[in-house]
Amino acid sequence: MLLSKDNDIGFAVLNKPGGMPCFSTISNCIEDVQHMFGSSLKQRDPAANDHPFVSIPLVLEPEMNGLLLAATKKEFCGYLTKQLKTSCTSNATTTGVTKTYRCLVCIRNPDNIDRIEALVDNQTIIEHYVDVRSPTPKKFARQVPPNSNHKWEKCQMKITAVSSQSMNFRAACVKSKYADSNDFTLAHRLWGPDKRCPAEELGIQYVMQVDVQLLTKAPHQIRGQLAALGIPIVGDAMYGGGVCEMRGHRHMWTRMAVQICHLEFTLPKWDEVETEDKSSKKRVLVSSDEGERCVFHLNTCWWSEYLVDYEAYSLAQNMVNVNVGK
Repeated sequence: MLLSKDNDIGFAVLNKPGGMPCFSTISNCIEDVQHMFGSSLKQRDPAANDHPFVSIPLVLEPEMNGLLLAATKKEFCGYLTKQLKTSCTSNATTTGVTKTYRCLVCIRNPDNIDRIEALVDNQTIIEHYVDVRSPTPKKFARQVPPNSNHKWEKCQMKITAVSSQSMNFRAACVKSKYADSNDFTLAHRLWGPDKRCPAEELGIQYVMQVDVQLLTKAPHQIRGQLAALGIPIVGDAMYGGGVCEMRGHRHMWTRMAVQICHLEFTLPKWDEVETEDKSSKKRVLVSSDEGERCVFHLNTCWWSEYLVDYEAYSLAQNMVNVNVGK
C-alpha cells in the first residue's frame, strides 16, 4: 500500500505486508514489492515510462511488515546507498534513517516482564554476537565462543518502550485452558483456531508488546536477539515463537508479529556538481542539515484488534468483580 510519494526527490513510503519479499525469488518473479509497486506506478500514469525505476535500498525480511522506503529515482537510490556505505566504514550507528520495530513477544517466565521493563527504564544497550555463516536460525551468543573459526558480528539494539493499545495492562495472559476465557480467546486468535492449547504447547504464559530500535545491522538481528533474551516474537517459528496460522477465503497463511511502525529521515536537497571530466554539471542529491524531517507512523498492527478486545473484556470483567464485591 502506497502511503506517500515524493516525485521531486524520488522516493515512496509503502506499507509492506508480511510474507512478501522485497525482490523476486526463483519460484516467484512477480509477487514481490519491487515488481508490484512498479506495476502500480505504470497503472497510475500510463503515459509514463513503461519501466519505471524502483529500487529498495533498505531491504526488509519477507516475514516483516510495515513501513518501507523505496526509491523511484536513481539519484535518491544512489544518495541513500552512499549514506549507507559511509556509515559502515565509519562505524556509525545511524544513516539518517530512524526505524522503530513494534513486536509482540512471548513471555514464558513472568519474571521476564519486570526484566524487560527494567531494560527500557535504564535505556540499556542489548548486545549479542551472531554467527553470520550459520544456517537459519542463526546462532546468537552473549560472547564469541573461544577458539571459534566462524565469523561473528556484534549486534546492538535497544528496547525503547513497552506498550499496549491503551496502556491499561503490562502483558496479556494466554495460558488459560478454559474455552470461555479471555486468555483462551487471545491465544487462539494469535496462533490459530484449530489448535487445542497453543500457548501451553509452546510453554508461553503471556504476550507483551515492545518497541525496538536497532543500533547495528546483522541478519535476523531482531528475531535472534529477542529469542536470545528469552522472548521470541509471536509467530516466529524458527526462533521459538510458534506458528500464527490465519484462515480466510479458503486459504491459509502464516504471519509474524513484527512491524516497522515508525520511519523517520531527513530530506536531502538537489545540488549541481561538476562531472568527472569537468566539462559540465549534473544534478545530485546531497545531505542537508536544515532539511525537512520526514516522519511516518503506523498506529496499529495486525494484532492490535486482538489486544483491544482483550483489554476491553478484561476491564469489563474487573468492573463486574468490583460491583459484585460491593
